[in-house]
Amino acid sequence: VIMIHRKYQVVIGRTEPAIFAAYDKLLQVPAKVDTGAYRSAVHCTDAKIVTRDGVKLLEGTLLKGHPCARTKGYKFSTHQYTTAVVANSFGHKEERYEIKVRIKVGPLVFTTPVTLADRSKKLFPMLLGRHGIRNRFLVDVTRFNVDRKLLKETLGKTIPDDEEDWIIE
Repeated sequence: VIMIHRKYQVVIGRTEPAIFAAYDKLLQVPAKVDTGAYRSAVHCTDAKIVTRDGVKLLEGTLLKGHPCARTKGYKFSTHQYTTAVVANSFGHKEERYEIKVRIKVGPLVFTTPVTLADRSKKLFPMLLGRHGIRNRFLVDVTRFNVDRKLLKETLGKTIPDDEEDWIIE
């Protein structure tokens, strides 16, 4: 593995559009940058293990059903998956599937592991954690490239309030 170190890191804000590069289509979703989270996560509620020709595959549909995704979803099938135990800020642990996805954030296109989680009660269908952004980006928390208030107004009442809605800026 060759590590490329840039003289200057790309600066991103606390929210960024993430573009999934798959099957010659571009699928853009709003992503929340979370430097407190180690792993990245993407909305998926239908992941399951199937066996085809004696090979175990993980299949599902990324982003399906999340109002911010504005898509019917992106179907995937892979034999390259793992499981990871993820703990939230309250210490609750959950086992999740983890796959690698190719995304574009800002000017950079890269492959990063993401866990599959039900993010239907979250405004952002994707969370970018430290593992996905390290050695690629610096985060300026005063910047944002997806306006959460405008996003919520666009969606109407389909997304419930979350903890960030109670922050007074």
